[in-house]
Amino acid sequence: MTTHGRALTWSALSLVGFGAAAFAIFPVSMALRLFVETTHSLDMALWSVVWSVFGAAAVLIAGRVAFTVWLRAGAAAVAIVVIGTLLSVGVHLTLQSWAAVRFGYFDPDFIGWTAVLFALLVGLATAAFGVFVAPRGAVAWPLTFVLLGSAGVMLVLAANLPGLSDGLAPDSRPLAGWLGASGLYAALVTAACLIRARPS
Repeated sequence: MTTHGRALTWSALSLVGFGAAAFAIFPVSMALRLFVETTHSLDMALWSVVWSVFGAAAVLIAGRVAFTVWLRAGAAAVAIVVIGTLLSVGVHLTLQSWAAVRFGYFDPDFIGWTAVLFALLVGLATAAFGVFVAPRGAVAWPLTFVLLGSAGVMLVLAANLPGLSDGLAPDSRPLAGWLGASGLYAALVTAACLIRARPS
């Protein structure tokens, strides 16, 4: 198989694995409930963590299948996933709390596109992880998903900008902080991935 074919196989398997990882929370949550009583907030936080961990693992396993070697995850790759996961958890929990105060309960119809920001952050972190573990000739596909994920984060942030015209209410400041941090993360990670992808 050519290098391009291996890269395409790796990217396709990683994408399938990432999609499957989104549902890994269900068996993990059910298993956890055998030992402790969980709350909705804990389940939401765990969703981001489990999705990120399983998504990154899928990238490595797909790499083993496509390239027949284990891809090496350095400190930068791990840090990108950890920080992205923490941001996803923070956004998810803060948005749930903000919606409960503002509307009485969380409903994506009230929140709009901001409801998917936690998932975009997980996807961006996983794609960036792929960029940093990819062999030199296989960076293009994960980089494409980094650019798409970053664009998605920025669109969510842009959708929230009109709300600033009336000022920032005290109960909205924590959420605004998490949104700002998410935008900064997306910008820095995208820049780091573009540098990583430059021809040597």
